[in-house]
Amino acid sequence: MTARKSEFEKLLGRVVSQGVARADSGLLREVAEKLWYGRSVPNLSKFPEPERREAGYLLDRLARVNVMAVARKQKVLAALTPYKPSTPDLQVGHRDVLAVTWGAREELTPRMAELLPYQTRTYEAERKAHAKRLRAQAAKGVSPGKKP
Repeated sequence: MTARKSEFEKLLGRVVSQGVARADSGLLREVAEKLWYGRSVPNLSKFPEPERREAGYLLDRLARVNVMAVARKQKVLAALTPYKPSTPDLQVGHRDVLAVTWGAREELTPRMAELLPYQTRTYEAERKAHAKRLRAQAAKGVSPGKKP
């Protein structure tokens, strides 16, 4: 029996079902941001094959972007390691070595440019400042859409 998926794992599953190369841009961005700036570590055991390979590749590729803290990156990559195929699928014919290693059907590389604006220190600082404002408003009892 498959354990219940977290909200992040559900989003990840939607990207995988749409295909990494064809996934909705907003959905792909949301998965990337949740991985880069969130706290949870996805559990690939909750994904059936071949979705596990696709999800593993996507997370592995995104985790290698230098926006995550080293300790978090190591934790995510360690969680993926038990699910990484022991031998690469040389039949796939991708240029991205990680896609070949995971046996992924599609590469993320052509889509990485879409995610560049969300990988900067400036963007991260803006996210933190926005979250801080929302927490302050919530503490004052002001709903997020209204000015204090």
